[in-house]
Parts: sequence; C-alpha cells; structure tokens
Amino acid sequence: MKKFTIIKVVLIIVIIININKNYLPFFMKKYKFIFITLIAFGCTIENIDPNEKKVNSLIAEIIDSNNLPGLSVSVMKNDEIVYSKGFGYADIESKTQIIPSSTKFRIGSFSKTLTASALMKLVEKNELNLNESIHTYVPEFPEKNWNFNLKQLGGHLSGIRHYKGNEFYINKNYENVIDALDIFKDDPLLHEPGTKYYYSTHAWTLISAAIEKASETPFLEYMYKNVFEPLGMKNTYAETIDMNIKDKVTYYKKDNSGDIKIETEVNNSWKWAGGGFISTTEDIVNFLHSHSKSGYLTDESLNILMSPQTTASAGTTNYGIGWRKRYGNNNEILYGHTGGSVGGTTYAFIAIDHNVIVVITSNLSDASFDNLPNDIFEIYY
Repeated sequence: MKKFTIIKVVLIIVIIININKNYLPFFMKKYKFIFITLIAFGCTIENIDPNEKKVNSLIAEIIDSNNLPGLSVSVMKNDEIVYSKGFGYADIESKTQIIPSSTKFRIGSFSKTLTASALMKLVEKNELNLNESIHTYVPEFPEKNWNFNLKQLGGHLSGIRHYKGNEFYINKNYENVIDALDIFKDDPLLHEPGTKYYYSTHAWTLISAAIEKASETPFLEYMYKNVFEPLGMKNTYAETIDMNIKDKVTYYKKDNSGDIKIETEVNNSWKWAGGGFISTTEDIVNFLHSHSKSGYLTDESLNILMSPQTTASAGTTNYGIGWRKRYGNNNEILYGHTGGSVGGTTYAFIAIDHNVIVVITSNLSDASFDNLPNDIFEIYY
C-alpha cells in the first residue's frame, strides 16, 4: 500500500472517531489490530531517510524554478543505489511517469564517455594504438596540414571543428559512420594538433570510424557487444529510426516566452559516438560504477581515460579521453561528463574518493540544474 493511501485511511478513521466518540470502542474492539498497524506503518513510512528528504527538497525547488518537464535522478554510494526517483513527466500530454530504471533520455555528450570505453577495449587487446596517426585506421580521411592521433582526437586537441550553422539539428539518416564523415572531412584543421583545446563532437565520429576499422565490426555492433552487454546496460541504445524503443521520453524545449514545447525532430545517426545514445540514469550509474575501479578496464586504461591532457604549452585541459575532471562544493575531484542534446540534458559524475555517483537527466534542451549535482554529492559524502 502506498504511503498516501495509508495516511488517508488513518485520517478517515480519526475523523470518524472525532465526529462521534461512540465509534472509538467499536473500532478498538473490532479492528484494534488493523487500526494500530495502520498507524504504526503510516508513521514508519513518514520517517523518510533525512538525506532523501534533503534531495527531494532540492529537486522540487529546481523543477519549480527552472520549469523542467521531467527529471530522473539516481545516486550510488558505497556500491549501492541509495536514491533513484523520477519527477515530472516523460510525456506531458499523456502524463507518463518517469522510472529511473527504464525511462530513456537522450544523453548527449555522455556518449563520448561510453565510446571511450570501447576505444580502450581495443587498446587493451593491442588492436589499436592511441598514438598512431588517424590515417593508420581511417586512410580515406583526407590529409590535412598536420597529422594527428587518436589520443588528440579523444582529448579535443586535434583541431577538428565542432558544429557550425544548424548542424545540431541535422535530420538526415546516415547509413554508417564513414558516411557521416562527409559533414566535416573536407574542412581544414582549426589549429596545429596539440597546441589548443577546442571541443569537437565531430572528432568522435572520426574515432568511431577508427573503432570500426580496427575491430572490423560495425561501430554500433561493437558498442553493444563490448560495452553495453558486458556491463548489463539493457536500456542503452543508439536512437535509430528503424528501432521501436519502449519507454523513451518526449523531447521538449522552451520557446522565447519560456513555455514548454515539443522539440524539433532530428536524426543523430551522424554522431553516435559523440552524442547519439539514449539511456537511463540507472544504466549510467552502473556504467560509472564499473569504472570506479579496475575490472571491466585495467587501472592503466582508467588512468589514461581520466587523466587530463595538456597542450604543447603545458596548459591543462581538465579533459582526458571522453572524461572530464571538475570539482565539487568542497573542491573534491569529480570525473564524468555532461551532455546537451536536442530535447535532453545530462549530468553524470563520480567522486571516486568518496565512492559516490550522481546522475541526472532531463527531457529538456539546455535544462539548468544550477548547483543541484554538487549539493547532492555533498549530502551523500
């Protein structure tokens, strides 16, 4: 029985007794056990975990102040999920509830973090070398003024450009990752590789082509067999046009007046590796947990992924390969990634020293979580 139902039953009984005190002996004699059990059970449920109360309050404030249609929040501490709730709606019109274990959101650039694991699996098998020229693996990619390698690509140091114009809203289906290279392959590099940090989702499309070539397996097939399936990520997919995916949210945006509207239709087949996957907060929590220590990947691989790269002038980027380093409220180190997509916003980080993971997703473009993630981390330390 749900909490609010129990409380309602108890209140009805109390009201009846208050209206006519003569009912008290009747209730106590005939339904004494049920009455006491209801009250005891109701009181027990009212005693929610203090941390849960704090998080609930923070989330309610964010949803109200930032007008979020839907939100999913999952937290893991000491290897156990200690908080996992959905708020608002997966679909406003049908009032579909959000279930953190099954409701799927666009996760945007957290896709890079997933792809980075596929990359390192090939490195561990000696089937790919991060310091090799990209042309070793994708020879059809046009030569540029400078050569660059996979490590530079993964750390946004290659000089490959990011989106331009309306590319973020591309609604064309690309049959494979090689075809998707057409969007940017003929453009010049923006700078000499290794000299500057310049964020690029297109760089990850080129990484996916290298994964496909080195593994001799279609990129998405490789992701499913070597990342999603081994890690039990049963609700993580590429959002392909020919796949009927259950429990997927409706994607929203805010218009100029701040009203919630349905987002523009897009096709993310041109950027699977860098921003095209959908997932649940619980799948992502478990993914991050599998990377909190060696097992799925070696300690050496994890160190390569999470250690910030530097530019030629020794400037730190706070970015490894698909993993970003940032800091919490008390300057504690966090590793993970954010994600912005058409109709989706994601935050997913792990505080390894505290063994706490926080994942938040919304079905709104450019959703603001303010300081919510850091505040949740602080609650569970």
